[in-house]
Amino acid sequence: MCGICGFVSLQPVDGGERILQRMVETLRHRGPDGCNVCRVMRNAYLGHTRLAIIDLSEAGRQPMPNEDGSVWVTYNGEIYNFLELRALLEQKGHQFRSRTDTEVLVHAYEEWGDRFVQRLRGMFAFGIWDGGRGTGDGKLLLVRDRLGVKPLYYAHLPDGTIVFASELQAVLEHPEVSAEIDPLAVDAYFAYGYIPAPLTIYKSVRKLPPAHYLVWENGEIRLHRYWQLDFTHKRSESEDELAEELRERLKETVKLHMVSDVPLGAFLSGGMDSSSIVALMAQVSDRPVKTFSIGFDDDRYDELPYARLIAQRYGTEHHEFTVAAPTAALMPDLIGYFGEPFADSSALPTYIVSKMARGHVTVVLSGDGGDEIFAGYEWTRRALLWGRGGAEPSLTAAKPRPVDPWREALIRHGTDWWHRLVKAWRDFRAGPIATFQRRTRTPLPIRQLLYSADLRTALNGQTADTFQDALLQAAPVSDWREALLYGDMLLYLPDDCLTKVDRMSMAVALEVRPPLLDHILVEFAASLPFEMKLRGRTTKYLLKKAMTKDLPSETMQQRKQGFSVPVAKWMQGQLAEELLALLSKNDPFVNGETVRQMVEWHRSGKANLGHLLWRLYVWAVWQHRRETIRRG
Repeated sequence: MCGICGFVSLQPVDGGERILQRMVETLRHRGPDGCNVCRVMRNAYLGHTRLAIIDLSEAGRQPMPNEDGSVWVTYNGEIYNFLELRALLEQKGHQFRSRTDTEVLVHAYEEWGDRFVQRLRGMFAFGIWDGGRGTGDGKLLLVRDRLGVKPLYYAHLPDGTIVFASELQAVLEHPEVSAEIDPLAVDAYFAYGYIPAPLTIYKSVRKLPPAHYLVWENGEIRLHRYWQLDFTHKRSESEDELAEELRERLKETVKLHMVSDVPLGAFLSGGMDSSSIVALMAQVSDRPVKTFSIGFDDDRYDELPYARLIAQRYGTEHHEFTVAAPTAALMPDLIGYFGEPFADSSALPTYIVSKMARGHVTVVLSGDGGDEIFAGYEWTRRALLWGRGGAEPSLTAAKPRPVDPWREALIRHGTDWWHRLVKAWRDFRAGPIATFQRRTRTPLPIRQLLYSADLRTALNGQTADTFQDALLQAAPVSDWREALLYGDMLLYLPDDCLTKVDRMSMAVALEVRPPLLDHILVEFAASLPFEMKLRGRTTKYLLKKAMTKDLPSETMQQRKQGFSVPVAKWMQGQLAEELLALLSKNDPFVNGETVRQMVEWHRSGKANLGHLLWRLYVWAVWQHRRETIRRG
């Protein structure tokens, strides 16, 4: 795992090496084992910071060229089928100077062109510069993996220059990249708690979407989608046959993900997904698996007892850490790693367990992705409670009706029995799709309460609701219920879950590999009938059946918690005071009076606004940090 960056311009760049060096410096935490900057041709610059995982020698140094220096790559990730691809390329006459997967990318591009990315099995983000052996102005190829495990940001400037990097703040180090805030991205943040691709908080910078590659030539860019998850082709074998196949596929991908020249372990939350990964790791490993777990000082959110069950069953070398409320000193630093507002509160325990693990290993396997591919989320199950006897609902978003926003806030967040009853009745009348949307994003009327008059004017009727609405409507499914899974896989998974894990683990130079997001396994899961994922009240039905002999019954039956964090409790205390103090400085995007009213409701118990106030807190800290940096 590494950090990558670079830029290409049509015109000479004054101080290009200095600009690139500043970009690389912002990524040093991602690659402490070395850094390098290269002017690979005229106005083309590539940078890299290295976290050495495979072939620790200098032969693995990046950016890496081909034999004649006409093709260069800067790469972040792991290619799990690189040995297979290397063998094919050697048969075709390509010669290798290292044992790295990086060098495979260079020769695969030479052999198969842009479409070679379809042959890759892994998690990756990379840039390939093709100088055309001096015959033209060259071409830049930017690629991101199918599920969005690895990040890639870019800015295409008015003069044709393209700037790219693993993290947002590195792109901003280029002096021509504007830091003007995008109002639609602000709305997206308060809608979802994160900013979905291709948006970033800045108008001039974009995220390369998962399963896409970008080609830059002569100052112009073209985006291409190279993979599409399809739920329409279903398997018809028996339940037992599919469960057996699933277990074999899981075992195969876990074994592939364990290839490493450095110490390796696993995150163990005690839930179904991470427990399955650890169980299979223990069965294919010749030594005890190192496992890492985190708990909370609030028993309602603590899964450590379940993690210990798995650790004891498989004799792992187990490590634990218990977390209290976050401190004001820690949170601004963590928020800074994202480069933009990001309100998933489980980033805090993810950072802490990553830091703990990094003291023992360089690579960990995780259970990320299981909820998306096997229908594990509670909001999916609850939304489908309102399925109206199986009738197929429309996936087209209903037109919003004028409502009283404060009444909406009470119906959604009120703690008294009356408002809870009204909420349940409205969900029943609205049906599963509208219920899913209400549970996965903050409704527009409530968001608009938060906004200043200037922000509402700047939005001019635009809304970030369309990101989710469009995904649900265009979902390639034969069973409408799987549109919910498709929406989560293309929105929540890459832009929240995987973003959180990448930034918090790479903050301490820890590589996290998610075997459940091997695209071949994901395609298999998509081919399963929906009842094999969610049957009645049982989530992850086939996964539980496949792992019955490997996991204790307590793991199968426990209620899902994940890295749940008690933000409601936190936002009743000191963090609420910090929020009010930060917003007293007249934030140009947020209505301070609304925030004060919401804090009062939350503290009095009239409404549980913990998650919404947490988003406001993160926004306020991010804004304060941004202004402090800007003022020097």
